[in-house]
Amino acid sequence: MTETPTLKDNVAKAERFAVDPQLCIACDACCQDFPEIFFMGQDAKAHAHDVHDSTLYNARTVVDVCPTAAIGYSGELPPAEDLSKLEEVPGWEAEWAKWRGVEMDPVERDRRYGRDFRVDEEEDYVRITVQFPTKVPAVRDRFRYGMTDVMPIYGSHVVQDGNVFQVYGWVTDPKIRALCHTTSSFPGQFLTTIEVKRTTFGHRFRFDGHQKLEILVFKKPGLAETWQWRSHFITEKCTACTICERVCPTNAISGGERFFIDPDLCINCSVCGIYCPFDAITNDRDTLVTHIKPKQVPKALVHEELCTGCEFCVDVCPFEALEMKLDSDGFNRIAVVIEKNCTSCKLCEQVCIKDAIEIPRVQDFRDIGMSFMSYLSDGH
Repeated sequence: MTETPTLKDNVAKAERFAVDPQLCIACDACCQDFPEIFFMGQDAKAHAHDVHDSTLYNARTVVDVCPTAAIGYSGELPPAEDLSKLEEVPGWEAEWAKWRGVEMDPVERDRRYGRDFRVDEEEDYVRITVQFPTKVPAVRDRFRYGMTDVMPIYGSHVVQDGNVFQVYGWVTDPKIRALCHTTSSFPGQFLTTIEVKRTTFGHRFRFDGHQKLEILVFKKPGLAETWQWRSHFITEKCTACTICERVCPTNAISGGERFFIDPDLCINCSVCGIYCPFDAITNDRDTLVTHIKPKQVPKALVHEELCTGCEFCVDVCPFEALEMKLDSDGFNRIAVVIEKNCTSCKLCEQVCIKDAIEIPRVQDFRDIGMSFMSYLSDGH
């Protein structure tokens, strides 16, 4: 009697994936997307399970998820995305015809290869700025299937090896990734190597919602640990829910696939972070600003015995959460909080010279007075 082959027997005979440890940068992308196939080992490198079913996913999609081409496949790779599953847009040929033969934007082309970067010497650090692609090239299938011309957020990774920085970037959106390699100037990933010709003492970096990577390479010991950015920062956890934009007192936040905080407008008041339901915002020290449930967010508190009725707090409040009322003596006026409008932004607290108003938050945020005064001095 012939024994029925087990799943393990069938999988053992199938094509297999493997990871080259020399190329793996431990970005964890393959382990996150394909946990049935890959795991992160104790050596901080990705590995393929000894037994895995390679038929669970499109093999090209699995291989392309790696930004450094560290994943190998023993069989023949199929197309990454089955574009036949997408619906054609009626009349797409006419729109495509407008772009056929149009010269490709050389700046965006360079960005797809990681060539759009600059290195600037500052007093305490070297600033490396890498601009990632912002536009999807005008390839035929972009029009055929009605895809966006705005490039979805890239994946990114930074590795420092002595004075050399390696910046990895890769297309993460599966549909846009299917367009990669349909033109000679649209690779699915890039690797940029940048050398800093000096002794360095650590680095910090941020990759923001405008596809800009900023790396600060410090010239002196200890600066990396005490560094403060100019503003708060919205991380990759952002879901574009718009709450942060609505509560920002200085209109520093704008939208997109991932929201962005303008460093020139941010006063580091942290109100965006305490309202963010996804814990997607860090402060100027890269520390997470913990979410507070809306009903538990503390409101401005007026100490009536100290209030002199100067109205500074009323004038500065961007949410019309304060008004003046006649005191019980029938002569003086004092500030009153309209709690439903208050967002706990602390602007009123900062302008009150009598310490008559405060925001009793649980968190001990640092003084934002200097940031706010700088904001006002810039003409806001």
